[in-house]
Amino acid sequence: MWVRAGVPLPNLLVIGAMKCGTSALHTHLDRHPEIAMAPGKELNFFFGSEAKPPPPESEWWRHGQWHRGLEWYQSQFDPTARLRGESSPGYTDPRHPQAASRIRSVAPQARLVYSVREPLSRALSQWRHHRRDGTEPRPAEEALLDPDSDYVARSRYLERLRPFLDVFDAEQVLVVVQERLRRDPRPTFRRIFEHVGADPAFWDAALSDEVHVGAAEAEADQAATDRLRSAFLSEVDDDVAGLCKLFGDLLPEWSHR
Repeated sequence: MWVRAGVPLPNLLVIGAMKCGTSALHTHLDRHPEIAMAPGKELNFFFGSEAKPPPPESEWWRHGQWHRGLEWYQSQFDPTARLRGESSPGYTDPRHPQAASRIRSVAPQARLVYSVREPLSRALSQWRHHRRDGTEPRPAEEALLDPDSDYVARSRYLERLRPFLDVFDAEQVLVVVQERLRRDPRPTFRRIFEHVGADPAFWDAALSDEVHVGAAEAEADQAATDRLRSAFLSEVDDDVAGLCKLFGDLLPEWSHR
């Protein structure tokens, strides 16, 4: 794909995971004076086909925007900023395995940030999201254990990272634990800023704002949640163990570990 000479590409990408506080992370990164995040979250440039999706154009982001071309993508960033970024959790959607290699082909030096959350909590938040938008009529227990849905797949974080680890050096990928970001924002943001090449000493009181991870409406009933927990976590436990081993982090915030 042709790159417009002299126009910088992003060197920072927040690649997920869905319902792990990526919107707040995007906003907070943009507060750093050395970082300019794209004005629109979820550009979703690195997936989708070469052909235009059906109208309206305002909904193209849902299908992926690869068809728009690199000149359009480059136009989303401030060329005067030293660090430029965007946030698209869809890049680690299991339906878009091509995203990692496309990112590598366009921005091979990019620093990647991947936010994770206790797997069942993430999946329940996704379920609540779909209940609110009217796309999920089923109770949580039925929906989350459906092998044809992506509730489990999106909570298998190491599996979602594999396409990126296949084409990027592991040191280019930072895993951010959402519970840790909420509890101890200052040291966590220091680590994030250091990872992306920004001044790690920067601090703004707004960075202490709670990382929003989805409203608590449409809760699953407690009995169903209790029945679900063992079955769901058995589907992701090997993946969590692999994530802990790869990044040398025991994830003590996740009590089932």
